Amino acid sequence: MFRDSYFGSLKTRLRIATAFALIAVAGVTAPAFGQSFVGEWAAKATTPGGDVSETVTVVRTSGGYEITAKAVVPPAPGTPEAGPGTDIVIDGDRFSYKRSVGDALVLTYTGVVSGDTFTGTVKLGEFELPYKGVRVGKREPL
Repeated sequence: MFRDSYFGSLKTRLRIATAFALIAVAGVTAPAFGQSFVGEWAAKATTPGGDVSETVTVVRTSGGYEITAKAVVPPAPGTPEAGPGTDIVIDGDRFSYKRSVGDALVLTYTGVVSGDTFTGTVKLGEFELPYKGVRVGKREPL
């Protein structure tokens, strides 16, 4: 009886050790990726007046990150456009940043990346609108 319980527990210990070893090997051999929001995105904010689509580019710089966006449909001549991203925070799959339109209007973006998509919001004053995107191209490796 002692022999069966001893070897049974030994088998269990070996299985657990093997599982941990496989997890460790998978972690070492898995491809490393940079911050998940880095890259180029086809993004869309859903507004009461219709969808606003833009191409958002997020790059890593020596000082942190840079975010630029270009409207898919250019605005009418003389219409002010939002500037580049400021106050950029990228923490794993979560991101937030701001863009200004002139001196008066600040757009605050927040979201969460899941694979090659993100969902979030863009806040304009008291209004909060859905904001989502799809990655254009491949995810940036480290």
